[in-house]
Amino acid sequence: MGDRGLDTQERIAFQCLGCGNCCRGEGFVTVSETEIERMAGYLKISVERFKETYTVGAIFGDYWIREKPNRDCIFLENNRCLVHPVKPDQCRSFPFSWSNKDSAEICPAMRKLASCGLRGGKE
Repeated sequence: MGDRGLDTQERIAFQCLGCGNCCRGEGFVTVSETEIERMAGYLKISVERFKETYTVGAIFGDYWIREKPNRDCIFLENNRCLVHPVKPDQCRSFPFSWSNKDSAEICPAMRKLASCGLRGGKE
């Protein structure tokens, strides 16, 4: 059971409900140097300060976005992303390019697809 994104019909039907659940709980968001530069510029801070404040070093030299103690993304406030216009590609592409078997459990918009018969049993 590999990760997969939405098919064409699902992409058309999917409408994010803005609940913020995709930014909560266990998960790792990797970011590239380019993404770090983009977010640092948006926040009007240096790249070095961004890395120190908002990332942790990951295996193989990548960076991961830090989580809050409750495991929420550090950029999640009131169910909204503080860096939404420049959010990481991994976040931007969910669930269009990738999702996992638990995605429908946390994402009410994906549950809605399943209730319409678009997502049910297609892993």
